[in-house]
Amino acid sequence: MPRRILAPTLLLLGSLTLTTACAGGSSPADSAPSHDSSSNSPSGSGGTETSTQAGLSRLKGVNIVSDSSTDRSCPWATAYPAVPGADAMAAAMKKDVDGRLETFRTGSCQEGQDHGEGTELNVSFSFLVASGDVLGVRLVTVDRTSIADGLATKAYWYDGAAKQYRTSPGLIADGSRAAFITALEKVLKKREGVTPDTLASSLDDREYRDTYLDDMSFTSDGGLRLSFDRGTVAVPPTGRVSVTLPKATVTPFLSDFGSRAQHQTTHPGGKLDLGATETPAETVTAQPDPGKDTTNCSKVKCIALTFDDGPAVPYTGTLLKYLAQYKARATFFVVGQNVAAHPEVVRAEMKGWPRQRRCTVACTEARREHGGRGRSPRG
Repeated sequence: MPRRILAPTLLLLGSLTLTTACAGGSSPADSAPSHDSSSNSPSGSGGTETSTQAGLSRLKGVNIVSDSSTDRSCPWATAYPAVPGADAMAAAMKKDVDGRLETFRTGSCQEGQDHGEGTELNVSFSFLVASGDVLGVRLVTVDRTSIADGLATKAYWYDGAAKQYRTSPGLIADGSRAAFITALEKVLKKREGVTPDTLASSLDDREYRDTYLDDMSFTSDGGLRLSFDRGTVAVPPTGRVSVTLPKATVTPFLSDFGSRAQHQTTHPGGKLDLGATETPAETVTAQPDPGKDTTNCSKVKCIALTFDDGPAVPYTGTLLKYLAQYKARATFFVVGQNVAAHPEVVRAEMKGWPRQRRCTVACTEARREHGGRGRSPRG
């Protein structure tokens, strides 16, 4: 909020309350359906994916780039991470998210059209790996207006050693592509709904092959999982298809980067180093001490000021600065993934408040793990 608007507003404030959130609610990441349903998972594939929001708490300087609409008749919400040192990957995600949003706005949400019930677009993310010089992120898009199932996924990779953004096919060595495709087709042919025609249209055409091989990630035991959107490698009624090539099968096909991504997934070092210059975190002003506020709202008019979907850097810090300057307080409804990314800002929001009004450590950690939004009832 610009200062010229914020300052006069705060001058009007009497007594405002802060609560940090611990009750229900969800983020787009929670509401998105699973992109690898058990009905489509091959038997004996082995391993589990390592997707998690917990990696946010270990990343320094990460910024959650999020946006959303205020039009309830045609809502949308998007979010993706911008990690220091991986600017090219963030740019690729931005391009794809902006493209999705533009299609949604100009197609499903054109002014004057009947949007229909359920019109909605959500783009959320999860980390595949964030360790050593390897960063992997998956975007999950849920488009409720799609004629199919509306679910699409894509994995983005960054090679810190080469300082390059990589697509999923970059996990495979150039000289091993043909052998890799042969091994993949051998597994896919055993799946219900996969036909010679669907394979030919998706994997045999070299010009468009990489478009369909856009969601590749490693399992905890080193296998390579490939997920395909509905109607790509199988007939549409089959739905999404996911297969896993075991570690022994896929390892000989991997590129140098693919080998490092596999190793950092199975044996994560716990620290991500992409060569970015680390900048010290900006000092965040704490909320005013409520014990010093003698305002009696039964005798004077009071305004309750609330802010949703934070914390966001640097905007929340600026807001806290002016709240402190005018001795005002506010209620913040926070998003779990933002809390994990910016815990120091949440501490500043909570500082000085009675213990019974604070979110417990257990609640905060649970929200970090699940990436959800928390809310507490207004008193």
